[in-house]
Amino acid sequence: MNTFKKVLLGCAIAAPAAFIAAQANAQVNGIGFADPESVILGAKALDAANQTIATTYKAQLDQARTRQQALDTELATIWAPLDTNKDKQLSDAEVQAAQAAKSPVLARLEAAQKAGQQEVSRLRAPATLAQAYAIEQISIKYEAAMKSVVAAQKVSLLLSAGAVQYNAPAADLTDEIKAELDRQTPSVSVTPPANWQPNQQTGQLFQRYQQLVYYSAMQRQQGGAAAPAGAAPKNAPQGR
Repeated sequence: MNTFKKVLLGCAIAAPAAFIAAQANAQVNGIGFADPESVILGAKALDAANQTIATTYKAQLDQARTRQQALDTELATIWAPLDTNKDKQLSDAEVQAAQAAKSPVLARLEAAQKAGQQEVSRLRAPATLAQAYAIEQISIKYEAAMKSVVAAQKVSLLLSAGAVQYNAPAADLTDEIKAELDRQTPSVSVTPPANWQPNQQTGQLFQRYQQLVYYSAMQRQQGGAAAPAGAAPKNAPQGR
């Protein structure tokens, strides 16, 4: 298991460093901590990759967006009979009432949603794979950036952010490692090799990345209300 994986395991969910308050730039008595996830998902190389992906796969992303909009309209039409109070929303109580009545609408709704989401996922697949590939390349570069900061700061013990119960702000080296990663790795390829598939660690990071994109979209819909656990990385291609 490489150093990156050792550090990331057990790490608490946190927003990328670009979206959290900056901390002081020093370590305390040779001990520091960092959040690898924040470093990787906040890397400038991922922003640059997202810009390239948004351009390269624009046609597919536009098609996915159009299909998602059509799916939303289709689903609203299907579940309209279940909207007993006609507020154009399907509440938990209305769903429970439909389940109790064994309404056939629910089966139609589930089938349409499954088919539509499969189509949206298929259209987004090339962009999704490219994003995962970019994240994996950045994660591979994390260890070198971390070691450079540890050596420069004369840190003898670096902890995972999720394992720290209390810290002085000066002990947080997340921003320093991110800055070093940005310096060492300003860009990465967005063209996966033939038959490439993300490993488990990349899959976990990419799932978190997708959560941040979703939270950011919800935040915009709610007029700027605070999103849970942070906001999405900048320039994330949208096709939901």
